[in-house]
Amino acid sequence: MTDKKLLKLTVSQVNGPVFEGEVVSVHLPGIDGEMEILAGHEPLISPLRSGTITIKKPDGSEEKLELRIGTVEVSNNHATILI
Repeated sequence: MTDKKLLKLTVSQVNGPVFEGEVVSVHLPGIDGEMEILAGHEPLISPLRSGTITIKKPDGSEEKLELRIGTVEVSNNHATILI
């Protein structure tokens, strides 16, 4: 078990979820620059540009997803990324 605070993350496309789970952080290509979302982040809605989403998992591994365009919403320790 980990002592790290975790963030619930959902990454979805029109046809369904691509990733769902608890993560340490998610690094995103924001329109105005790179951003990293951690547990306890303030509420946020932001468009995303083309780039790579990097998901840091509690076991120390990372998962990368390519993004052409999307939107992120953060609320109540849950980040939802629509791609």
